[in-house]
Amino acid sequence: MNVYLNLTKANDDGERDLLTLELPANHLDDIMRYVRPIAEQNKQSEIKILKDIIKQSVFEISRRSYERKSRKNAKR
Repeated sequence: MNVYLNLTKANDDGERDLLTLELPANHLDDIMRYVRPIAEQNKQSEIKILKDIIKQSVFEISRRSYERKSRKNAKR
């Protein structure tokens, strides 16, 4: 399954950051175990929840990366 995500923040007028993610079927089944209950709870589509999870994961990984770089620069 291919998932296309626009990672640009809502109020950003700059370039668009588009992420194309190819999820193998065996990994997709594992992820969907988490997505389906959330989608049922929130009464939203599964693909929207899947995209939200991926998007938030990307932002969290990016945030952690910047924190590490900032700590390294501060020590120097």
